[in-house]
Amino acid sequence: MTDREQLPKPGFALDTKLVKRFVAGELDEAGQAELAGQVAIIAVFHTELPTALAAQMTRIVRHLGGEAELMRWLERFPGRPKIVARLFALIDLLESYSAEPSVVTALSELREETRYPPGLSGFLSPDTDDETLAGLAWHIERLAADDRMPDAVRLARNAAALVQRLAARARELNPDLPDLAGSAAEAGRAVEDAAHEAGLQG
Repeated sequence: MTDREQLPKPGFALDTKLVKRFVAGELDEAGQAELAGQVAIIAVFHTELPTALAAQMTRIVRHLGGEAELMRWLERFPGRPKIVARLFALIDLLESYSAEPSVVTALSELREETRYPPGLSGFLSPDTDDETLAGLAWHIERLAADDRMPDAVRLARNAAALVQRLAARARELNPDLPDLAGSAAEAGRAVEDAAHEAGLQG
């Protein structure tokens, strides 16, 4: 094993010395910022990591106490780490409500008027079903994985706007739904704020 577990992609690596010091509680803030930058690149490939690299990520996640804590840790570091953490918050929102019947119905009705809302052509599936919003989440993650962060931020903003548009109708159909419009607005704004802080135009 080398000091940098690596995939055949430039910049795709974890410095194992940093990981060892981090899980031992010995890594200073500058070292954590460096490690967070590496983790932010790798996190969007979580479903396709080679075994050794996945094991290193697991060590980091266990040290922090779970996936939610990993995102909170990434939030501490401006730039890609914070943007990725906030993209994942929106991705989780999209995936969580993708199969909610009231949301699917509200989205279907909305798309009867506007088949492809602004900025979503090429990303929304032709038909509306319980995978449609999850499909948007996949595209956001894929853009980030392809190092197209401005595009990922832009799609995240447009996806959040879509959820805001359908939220009132979804809540009419299911009064037990939480404040989906507020959650989507907050998640979209958080992504934009992190991107603006990093000087990234989405």
